[in-house]
Amino acid sequence: MTPPLCFFGFRSPYSRIGLAKLKAAGIVLETIPFTGPPDGAPFFNPTDSRPKLEYYLEDIPRMTARAGLPLAFPDPFELTTNLPNRAFHFADLAGKGFAFACAASEARWGEGQDLNRHDVLAGIAAGIGLELPDDAALKASEAIKAAEAEARQKVNDHGVFGVPFLIADGQKYWGQDRFDLYLETIGT
Repeated sequence: MTPPLCFFGFRSPYSRIGLAKLKAAGIVLETIPFTGPPDGAPFFNPTDSRPKLEYYLEDIPRMTARAGLPLAFPDPFELTTNLPNRAFHFADLAGKGFAFACAASEARWGEGQDLNRHDVLAGIAAGIGLELPDDAALKASEAIKAAEAEARQKVNDHGVFGVPFLIADGQKYWGQDRFDLYLETIGT
């Protein structure tokens, strides 16, 4: 049986909640960073809409509290995901991608840390037993470039339009609240 696929984004506090639910349930899965919707599909950045952003600022604390997780809005709030995604791929190639995704999501949304900073990502990697190479080495790595291309292809192949997004046994679950349906289905 193939493990579930979980598409996540470090920009999304909802991804952090979804990852925490899967981690707590002990689910073995493949994690894939979301780099935008499938080629040719528009992306609607939630922070571009003032009313949606205001809703998120109301909803994120209550959903985080409901999940029993701490919350500290990151500063800066915006995130360029190239470096954190490369750090994820480095960890994933070492067999620790899910652990890195969970730890980095906690650092960003639970502690307010800036994942745009290499030293922050290096500390997260060290916490799971890895020594993160410098930015230039991450960017130059052919293995990481191949992993990025493969992840992007999976977004396209599966029509992933947002995060968190879980695919298990041919079923799609979009949104951390839908992860509860998946967990109910498998009896956890």
